[in-house]
Amino acid sequence: MSAVPGCSRTKSLALLIPLLSIVLTSCQSEKQPEAKPTTETAETAVDRQPGAIDEQTRAFCSGCHAIPLPESFPKSAWYDEVKRGFDFYHQSNRKDLSPPPVQPVVEYFRSRAPDTLTIPTENSSPNPNHVRFHKVQISLPRANKGSAMPAAISFVGHVVSSSGTASDVTRTASDVTISDMANGGIYLHRFAIQSPDSRLLMQLEHPAGLSRCDLNGNGRMDLVAADLGSFNPADHDRGRVMWLPDFEQSSVMQTPKAIIQGIGRVADIQPADFDGDGDIDLVVAEFGWHQTGKILWLRNDGNQSEPHFNPHSIDQRPGTIHVPVVDLNRDGKPDFVALISQEFEVIEAFLNQGEGTFQKQTIHQAGDPAFGSSGIQIVDLDGDGDDDVVYTNGDMFDSFLIKPYHGIQWLENTGGFPFKAHRLALFPGAHRAIVSDLDQDGDLDIIAGAFLPASARNSEVGRQLDSLIWLEQTHPGEFVRHSLETGNCIHATLDVADFDGDGDQDIAVGLFRDSGAADQAAVEIWWNQSIAK
Repeated sequence: MSAVPGCSRTKSLALLIPLLSIVLTSCQSEKQPEAKPTTETAETAVDRQPGAIDEQTRAFCSGCHAIPLPESFPKSAWYDEVKRGFDFYHQSNRKDLSPPPVQPVVEYFRSRAPDTLTIPTENSSPNPNHVRFHKVQISLPRANKGSAMPAAISFVGHVVSSSGTASDVTRTASDVTISDMANGGIYLHRFAIQSPDSRLLMQLEHPAGLSRCDLNGNGRMDLVAADLGSFNPADHDRGRVMWLPDFEQSSVMQTPKAIIQGIGRVADIQPADFDGDGDIDLVVAEFGWHQTGKILWLRNDGNQSEPHFNPHSIDQRPGTIHVPVVDLNRDGKPDFVALISQEFEVIEAFLNQGEGTFQKQTIHQAGDPAFGSSGIQIVDLDGDGDDDVVYTNGDMFDSFLIKPYHGIQWLENTGGFPFKAHRLALFPGAHRAIVSDLDQDGDLDIIAGAFLPASARNSEVGRQLDSLIWLEQTHPGEFVRHSLETGNCIHATLDVADFDGDGDQDIAVGLFRDSGAADQAAVEIWWNQSIAK
């Protein structure tokens, strides 16, 4: 499943992104030296009219989003954060707010911020003896053979295969589709025991999410790909949605068809018949950056064998990472849920009213523009018959600081909006969480991976952090943490499925590398050894 590390987030104060860590993606940042006030100190300015400055600061910073929490950053970071927020405001050409002086705003946050961010630790329980893994690495054939960049895997997703295993063809195994955001390759990896292989399906620019659907109604699965159009964040029109028909049938690389192009960076697409006319439409998360980005419904107005799409804007905010489809209110019509990052940090339900209209309901508002949203999955986690949300926040591309409030949340559906939030685990860099019954005890567990940029990953603290964890559900809504791996926080995406068809759940983990040799492994398969082979 996808997540785009910092899909190029540049979250800040006044108008503030993912990536990721995201979607997904700012993989570069320059730290500016802290400027000092010259003629008048910040303390003097605040003392002169502290009440007025505080009120003006809160009014200005909350004019576009929730006011940032001072404890989100250490004292030393607040000048850069405030300056960036003011810059975004002036670049937006808005004239409806009254900006206070910069330095008193800096002091407003700095006086309330901690000296340093203390990273709490959570104890992990030993893995149960009956759940064991054997890890195998997979390298991919080079897509862009002229590139010296290592693979940066932004998506892995299972594909049910009818081939089964060599020893028991009655069992159903799963293959995996893979996207390499750095080099542009889209792959299908087959796990046939006698001859596993990785096949390059198509070459794009910088793909993020993938979806499978029968778009042309011929009974065979197609692949639809979200192409960011650039690896680093930018406002441009190179984003696109690409379609590869019958992707499992071909043994050679194909040229995909463009469904829509000339838009901002696209992080996710999901299929459903939203208008009930019998063909497949698409909902598109156009992440964009600052001036670009929105949620689009692509209405399929063609015939079944030759789809043709007309775009309709559903939400004008940039920063959408995921748009999973679900019939949330159980009325027989597909709805979708959107995770919108940037300064918004909100999860919205878009309830299908028919005729191309959607009613928006807020599932959860993080309340801090630096929260670092990175991914969602819609699932009935507690088994009570309705759909909940499993939500990760761990995107660090707004500051490159390891945050003590990153982790995994369960948003419990209690029958209305918003959902009830439960913090399940502190997990710095949390980028993707997938729900599955890993220990085969009849309830759902959570497997989650972390991604940290190199500066944080290679720090003394970063080298000691968990990079892959399993939250075992022991009672409804109660979880025990198990650490599967430590000190390798390059997991922007993962998926869980029975890849070898032996009856238990394996883990496919994408490796999002930002340095090193180009021929390094791209994906790891954690083979579940719970069932004796």
